[in-house]
Amino acid sequence: MSNLVTITSKFYDRSGRRVINLNVMSRYQGSKRENLQKTDLHGQFVFQASPQRTVEILAKPPNQKDFTVFKVIHTSIGSSSQDPIKIQLPKTIEEYKQKELGETKARIVTTTFKVVDCAGKVVSNFPIQSRPRGRKNAYERYTNENGIVEVLSSPQRDIEILVLTSNDQFVVKCEVNSKNGSQQPILIQLDEPYSNFKSRSELKLKDRTGEQLIETPTDIEMLMLDTGKKQIITILNGSTPLFSMVGQRLQFRVLKPNGDALSPVTYSAKRMRADAVELRLDVEVVKGITAEGRPSIEKSIKYNLEEIVSLSFFKAVYGSNKLFSHRVMKGRSTHNTPPEKFVIELNKSLIKHNLKDKLMLCHFLAQIYHECDHFNTLIEYASGKDYDISNFPPSVCDIKKSRACRRRKQILAEGNTSLGDGPKYKGRGLIQLTWKSAYKKYKSYSGIDVVNNPELLCDDLFHAVDSSVWAFNVFKNADSLIHKGYKDLNGTYSDNYHLKVVESVSRRINGGNNGMAERKKLFIKILKEVEKRDGFK
Repeated sequence: MSNLVTITSKFYDRSGRRVINLNVMSRYQGSKRENLQKTDLHGQFVFQASPQRTVEILAKPPNQKDFTVFKVIHTSIGSSSQDPIKIQLPKTIEEYKQKELGETKARIVTTTFKVVDCAGKVVSNFPIQSRPRGRKNAYERYTNENGIVEVLSSPQRDIEILVLTSNDQFVVKCEVNSKNGSQQPILIQLDEPYSNFKSRSELKLKDRTGEQLIETPTDIEMLMLDTGKKQIITILNGSTPLFSMVGQRLQFRVLKPNGDALSPVTYSAKRMRADAVELRLDVEVVKGITAEGRPSIEKSIKYNLEEIVSLSFFKAVYGSNKLFSHRVMKGRSTHNTPPEKFVIELNKSLIKHNLKDKLMLCHFLAQIYHECDHFNTLIEYASGKDYDISNFPPSVCDIKKSRACRRRKQILAEGNTSLGDGPKYKGRGLIQLTWKSAYKKYKSYSGIDVVNNPELLCDDLFHAVDSSVWAFNVFKNADSLIHKGYKDLNGTYSDNYHLKVVESVSRRINGGNNGMAERKKLFIKILKEVEKRDGFK
């Protein structure tokens, strides 16, 4: 048994999503002995085999009668949870789950379109409607950053594609038959330039009860997510006109009288005359003005923000020094962040993600401290060249088992395919989010374009914190290990028991044993402080 090798594979459907709870099996080629399993929460199928053997990896997607061979490998191939053997199904899980209709199975096909304006300019996040020909009801969807939109339908279906005009009406622009679907985009060209699509709306500021504020001049920070540019808008009487391009992604944050900002609201106009953007201030009294420079305050503001981790607890564990003070942080808005400001953003994200249980939070707080070098930085110190494809040409795989060849494969798998992607997508945030694929996933989750503006993860304190909670719970899925390790997340266990869980969580977050001793030490320190205070207050 000691000579067996471990093979880690990962299943994806046609859309690129991981496939969990999929019936899978492995067997030696030519053998009838089979190893039946199901993919885990990460879509992974892990099994052992003898060295120097050829192995078939099979799967049985939903509504399929038999197992199908999807991959044939030699056991000498290298694989790990971080670099699994990727296996892609030819259909999406939704397509597999279509029920049989009569003698044939109902199928869904995808027809792809690309939308440009009259000058050939790609229009992103632009509203498109589709419907079966002759029908009145249409389904609305939006183009991606490349102007691409996918329309699902039955095979051989006549489809009408409607586009928005600057008159705020949808008109039929294209009629096609879906046939068996198309991956090559069908071009749809608008009759007018994108510059015609300037939307008018209104920005309203309301208090917690929903009443419009009319007395207090208030500054609103508007961030243009596609470019990273910021603008300050002052609302004088509770509302102000808002002009933006259809599909343009904006983020608004109310600036408090002390200069800080509340949680952001993301907005994108979908029509020429769009609904108003409503921002709510969770306050009792507002009497102040945020002017450029030093703000003035006439009356205090009472904020009803739930506190999970108190400032007192934070300082007891981590100290009172300012955070993110390393020289690589100079010039950034997050440089020398005071603990008072950091704890506010931390609590916002903990509340947002419902990360409150004692042991879950202890593990999270221990991990982020080490990952960002003791709260010294929000950006990786290394240049990022080790993640750049330019440093790993195809020739490095002349020696297939070399570290350079493995790195090249990883770079390509993680989406760093363009020159400069290594430095662009190196580690940022409290939990150093790395690789273009990870930035894309956070963009998809948050709606914030960190793919085109990766610096937001180290320049914007909220996103530096929020991305780390997301990475811990969703991207790295470390919370599943903690749930698995403890029957009661608020229970009592021995230190040795805790440290075994710390080991598994640390490997999931970091991919290895880097800083393991410190992570363990800090976890115990945090836990003892929690037990002393009977909580995080």
